[in-house]
Amino acid sequence: MKVVTIDLPAELLEFLGSEEEAKRGAKVALVLDLVRRGKLSRAKAAELLDIPLWDLPTLLAQYRIPWFDYSLEDLQRDLETLRQREGTGG
Repeated sequence: MKVVTIDLPAELLEFLGSEEEAKRGAKVALVLDLVRRGKLSRAKAAELLDIPLWDLPTLLAQYRIPWFDYSLEDLQRDLETLRQREGTGG
């Protein structure tokens, strides 16, 4: 895993609560932005965020990203990811 450091003003960190919350929030925002722009499938987003795919619609709704607003190709990639994960017991 690569590590990227982001400098945040102390004022912004106060809104986020803690460094851990800031790290998690930045990761979620980045991953969901990639989903929004069509660069990342929903299944891969759930995997990267270490949450069940079934919990992703709630998170997407918080960011106003529709669950069903994706192409047939995205659906096929998500289904393939689920098949692969099911085959590994994950």
